Amino acid sequence: MRSFFSLLVLIIAASVSSAQLDPFLLLEKPGKGVRIRYFKGDEIEFKKWDEKQFFKGTIVDFSDSSFFVNDMTEIKLYEVEALADRSSVEGVRKITTKSFLVIPAIFLFSIADNTFNTGEYPLVSEEVYPVSAVFAGIGILGLLYKGRRYRLKNKWRIIMVRH
Repeated sequence: MRSFFSLLVLIIAASVSSAQLDPFLLLEKPGKGVRIRYFKGDEIEFKKWDEKQFFKGTIVDFSDSSFFVNDMTEIKLYEVEALADRSSVEGVRKITTKSFLVIPAIFLFSIADNTFNTGEYPLVSEEVYPVSAVFAGIGILGLLYKGRRYRLKNKWRIIMVRH
């Protein structure tokens, strides 16, 4: 039983160490604990120094001073001005659509309360308008959100890590 446990620990340690041997692209802020790793097969969105728009691609390979995207297009590390992290945009957009769906429900509950319970007029209470405005504001701000951008000329740097 003890040899089985030792063999199991050895196999797990070998698989963990071999997984860490893959090269990756590291975006870091020196002196801080913030690090973002990009491995082969990851989506990356970047902007070159001489371009105005961001490009999106899948990382297919690495070299010492560059990475390759999609159809083996080489992107040199010194050509990259900024990286973008758009992973949270989808979640923010879902919250935005849900906040817009809450507004009609607030009005309906106020009308139902004033019609069936209290019998007060106007049917829509005064408290409904500021609450609806808050949800509308959340929705509008959520639609404007485009994700985070990491500009490399400031405090961020991008390096290639090979083990």
